[in-house]
Amino acid sequence: MNVLPADGDWLRRLLGGLDPSGTWLPGVLFLGTFASEDLACVAGGVLAAEGAVSPAAAIAACTLGIWLGDLGLYGLGRAAAAGLVRWGFVKRRLQAAAGRRPWRERFARHGTRILFVSRFVPGARVVCYLSAGAIRWPFARFAIVLGVAVVLWTPLLVGLSMVAGRAVADALSAWGGLAWLALPLALLGGLLVVRLATALATWRGRRLLYGGWRRLVAWEYWPPLWVYTPITLDLIRIALRTRTACLFSACNPGVPLGGIVFESKAAILRQLPADPGLPVAVAPWDFLPRTAPLEERLAVIERHLAAGRAVLKPDIGERGAGVAIVRELDAARAWLLSCPFDAIVQRFVAGEEFGIVWRRLPGGDGRGELRSIARKVPPVLVGDGRSTLEELILGDARAVAMARFHLHQQAARLQSVPAAGERVSLGELGTHCRGATFLDARELATPELLVALDGFMAGVDGLDFGRFDVRVPDADALRAGVGIRVLELNGVTGEPAHVYQPGYPVRRGLRDLRDHWRAACATGAANVAAGRATPMSFWRLLALIPAVRRRVRFEAPASGPADERIGTAAGG
Repeated sequence: MNVLPADGDWLRRLLGGLDPSGTWLPGVLFLGTFASEDLACVAGGVLAAEGAVSPAAAIAACTLGIWLGDLGLYGLGRAAAAGLVRWGFVKRRLQAAAGRRPWRERFARHGTRILFVSRFVPGARVVCYLSAGAIRWPFARFAIVLGVAVVLWTPLLVGLSMVAGRAVADALSAWGGLAWLALPLALLGGLLVVRLATALATWRGRRLLYGGWRRLVAWEYWPPLWVYTPITLDLIRIALRTRTACLFSACNPGVPLGGIVFESKAAILRQLPADPGLPVAVAPWDFLPRTAPLEERLAVIERHLAAGRAVLKPDIGERGAGVAIVRELDAARAWLLSCPFDAIVQRFVAGEEFGIVWRRLPGGDGRGELRSIARKVPPVLVGDGRSTLEELILGDARAVAMARFHLHQQAARLQSVPAAGERVSLGELGTHCRGATFLDARELATPELLVALDGFMAGVDGLDFGRFDVRVPDADALRAGVGIRVLELNGVTGEPAHVYQPGYPVRRGLRDLRDHWRAACATGAANVAAGRATPMSFWRLLALIPAVRRRVRFEAPASGPADERIGTAAGG
């Protein structure tokens, strides 16, 4: 039976029979534009497709709402420049604009073109409209330019939504009892069509879509939930076989829970040798308690800045969250003021960065094994003298997969044009989720390197399994086991990073990750048998889940343009 009669009867039933003439709907669409322009236009198109409102009324309501919203953004920008508005939303976007080429100069030359085109380029509108107000670009001209743009833009969105919404409703009409699904699915279908069409209309949008596709097909970018589902099933099998839920949590008796979550970097570093005369030593560092006076912590950081750069890290963190490299005290002050946690400062160590998974073999003789070595290559782009940094990011085959992250982090200099051959760093941290490339470097594993790490860990009791993040002058030094400076030691969650090399087969990667956790369980079982550790219970593991979900995620303030230029392609 067809439960979706024509002429919008099903829609009126879903809306509760309110005013069958639909005269109230344009008002709802008008107000809806202030919450979401796209959703309001899609809703207008869907309602028009079902005859609940005339297309002209839907377009007129959305056009007026969008235009007034644009004028409101202009007013916010003007009020913010006068000090009347201090909203973080406005401040962040005006700061991003201020770091680019002077907006006043750009608007003087190309203001009409910038504003008109921005209406058709999602992501550019808010900054442009706020900036126009902040620099007091003529209001009358702003209103006219945006009025023309909105008059052209809105019918396109509403029209696309009418087609998409009608298609969804027609598809559902063949299914009895599904009228209640028609409206939400039509809205969703229309929104997807509008977003896709809008993105495809610009080179920037097409590149962002391609970057999303790259993240989908390249498993190195997959979310942890996707990757760790088969690993978790294997851990459940081990737990059932050994009748012990979390053997892996006993692999490091000197670290709470084996380092699975919430471990303190400072507590681990205190256990490691720091003598700079040793072949392997911890890079100089200091603890920065949150309760210490700000100036006292800055004085500690200043000592490390004597070497040129210092690294600031939250004491409890993961995946590089909140880590920043600073070159001056002002940047350190801003970082400390924004960081809600205890922290550490570490002397910046130049050279190549590697991640080395090391395991102390059960048996008591202190011998270990090298399970993984990964070279960490921070993201670097090379200028051509013509393209802006934004265009270089979107045009790079690898950076485009992390484009949204890089565009946010580099917002202050996206419109700068690097010189031909100029190497521009997108970050100096060897963190995959921040754009670094991980390369399989297991060929660097040598007896000399193993002896050096075994000696380094010989006097350390309670740390038996984990990944060293180290810096060395070069790969030859790593092979020889000399000049190694340890940045930190990650516990059981220190993955064998070589699996994230571009193109590494997913089956081999999942196998290597599975073997990593099996080795952690074997080490934990040996520690339990020796009476050195007690694994956490299954109930404790469950109790950690909400705590992990509630944790505060801290991101360092975006770096400025002076931090990232690193020379020319020839000079390295």
